[in-house]
Amino acid sequence: MLSVNHELEQKLITEQEDQGYASQSITPENQKAVVKMYVMRDSAGGVKCCYCGKEITARNVDRWASHLRGCVKTPDDVKAQIQPTRGAATPPSETSILLPVQSVYQTGNTEIITAPANAIQATIPINHTSNLIGSSYNEVFKVHVSKDYMKFNAAHFIAYKGFREKLHGHNYRLAVTITGQVGPDGYVVDFGEIKKISRVICSDLNESFLVPMNSDALKISFDGTNVHILTEDMAKFSFPKADCSLLPIVHSSAEELATYISNQLIDAFTLVALLNRGVRKIEVSISEANQQFATYERTILA
Repeated sequence: MLSVNHELEQKLITEQEDQGYASQSITPENQKAVVKMYVMRDSAGGVKCCYCGKEITARNVDRWASHLRGCVKTPDDVKAQIQPTRGAATPPSETSILLPVQSVYQTGNTEIITAPANAIQATIPINHTSNLIGSSYNEVFKVHVSKDYMKFNAAHFIAYKGFREKLHGHNYRLAVTITGQVGPDGYVVDFGEIKKISRVICSDLNESFLVPMNSDALKISFDGTNVHILTEDMAKFSFPKADCSLLPIVHSSAEELATYISNQLIDAFTLVALLNRGVRKIEVSISEANQQFATYERTILA
């Protein structure tokens, strides 16, 4: 058993008080008690955040604490009560970022997100990299999720000027990789959150016809219940609207599906939450068949 140097401990506490930090000791027991105050259970036994109402799939109290620390709606004074016990937490400072993020440019297959020059400047709490494991050595970590249920079956055809495929379908599979730094809670991003969001995205696309609404080679129209598509070679298609996924893409290719799903992931996590966690890149891979996939990388800059 490790012995405790009480004189050294008291010296460290005194130094923290001199620097203006709270000297209250945070133990696993009182942290768990605090965490349980800020989550609620529904009738089915599920756990939700009291501030954002988001369901927390994990049953572990440490995971609940992780969500509360990462939730942008959790007050700072609450976050201060549930800091990890393995090290003194540095209080988050107020850092200005530009919102909304609307401007993008591409380098190869990587899209860089930047803020427009006329964006409204907002001040939000951003954790400094001193709170992130590996930041001293410019290290990064990756979390990768590819589960059996991260899949969807869909029909489509590629059409561009002078060309159209025949109508066909694929058993698509989705994989997500998120790159960043490990936060004080030990995570880049909770695996459970990635799986939950991915499952919803796949469910929405499953057993549907993929309609590229921004196509420059298709004429797309609607009546009360159907989607009508006229191609350059005068082929006509009509599908029940309920059986279609109307997507903001130009072509229903694996590459553009990966781009679309990347946007969906960022919207679900929220850009601010990803920045707070030190996330720097999201990679989405869409497979049409075994050993046949397209990957889209999106770099996120504060």
